[in-house]
Amino acid sequence: MYAEENWINKQVEPHRTNIYDMNKLLFFSLIALILMGCNKPPKYDLVIEKVNLFDGYEDLGTVNVAINDDTIAAITAKKLHAGSTIDGSGKFMIPGLVNAHVHANSLEDLKEGYPLGILTLLNMHTGLEEREIGWKTMTKDSIGFSTLYGAGHAATVPGGHPTQFSPDMETINDSLSVEDWINHRISKKVDYIKIVHTLGGWMDEPTAPTLDYDKIKRLIGLAHSNGFKAVVHVGEVEEMETIAKFKPDGFVHMLSMKKDIPVPDSYYTTISSSGAFVVPTAGINLKSMDGLPPFMREWISNNLLDATESAEIIKKMYEAGILIVAGTDAQEGQMNFGEDYFLELELYKMAGLSNIEVLKTATGNAAKAFDLPIGEIKKGSKATFVLLNANPLNDLANLRKVEQVWKNGKTN
Repeated sequence: MYAEENWINKQVEPHRTNIYDMNKLLFFSLIALILMGCNKPPKYDLVIEKVNLFDGYEDLGTVNVAINDDTIAAITAKKLHAGSTIDGSGKFMIPGLVNAHVHANSLEDLKEGYPLGILTLLNMHTGLEEREIGWKTMTKDSIGFSTLYGAGHAATVPGGHPTQFSPDMETINDSLSVEDWINHRISKKVDYIKIVHTLGGWMDEPTAPTLDYDKIKRLIGLAHSNGFKAVVHVGEVEEMETIAKFKPDGFVHMLSMKKDIPVPDSYYTTISSSGAFVVPTAGINLKSMDGLPPFMREWISNNLLDATESAEIIKKMYEAGILIVAGTDAQEGQMNFGEDYFLELELYKMAGLSNIEVLKTATGNAAKAFDLPIGEIKKGSKATFVLLNANPLNDLANLRKVEQVWKNGKTN
């Protein structure tokens, strides 16, 4: 009987072995197929091939940029597969430019810079907060409009700047505390807090009321504790040095008065130590004053810094390690948000900044300064950029050679 069982086992065992080997083969074949599927290169919606890329911080050379829907999906020198491709040979891709100080008062303001590649506007005060909320929502996705961010009402006191332009704006007063004012701005969905301090008056007017330094310190602290950046409107050495010690995130003007020359070294070291950035808004110095009344031209020439003086201060700020961010201001209607923006960049060139450093003031520096998804091109960011016909790192004038403007993966 044992002999019979052994004979049966010998007959069955090879079959068991064959089944085992077949299962093993099938298992490893399945794994191989899975791995082959995993190694299959992804296919993107669109690839812009062989384009020169400046990402907001550095020149990445010639790359392929993949887009899925409204998002940058890949940036690489490797060949990419896509449903559609664009030949970027000879083209230069940069992030949408950022104007970091505007006062938008019309829908035309939001469209003016778009064809020129200025795709983000940072509003630094509005007297109409509900309108700003609506415009921010509308411009987020609308092609043809620069995307708007805003501060809502600027922090000031009754009769202080800019109440002359916005008489119905909410101010910090005996009936409205600093804490309540901050909470009201948060309820209005602001993106950052704007604070105003002034010394002296325009055209020798009497000095307007202004926030005291203790309230400014509290405003900055409350903004930070609520997770918001705090930026300050100033224009003279004394106030900038004092407020810098309160650690604001930035100053949205630079010095403007001749009486502050020569500028003490402490001005640069104090701001640099604070970590604050500066939006100079000094490009207006390169704009003609021909349309102004003679008495105004005379006052400006006698009291305000000229382009050469402003450029020298910008040079020293840059050398001190202060982050420079490009912005125009509205300059009481004298500056537009399109062509005049490039005057600001021209002034930085006068100050001795290299082309790449000037371009950073208009792109990546703004992203750093405001911690907003603007002014940079990276994997995961919105596909918002400008295609130029020539390299602006060779010549800043090439910023005017716009081939296409893209916003959220779409172009006109």
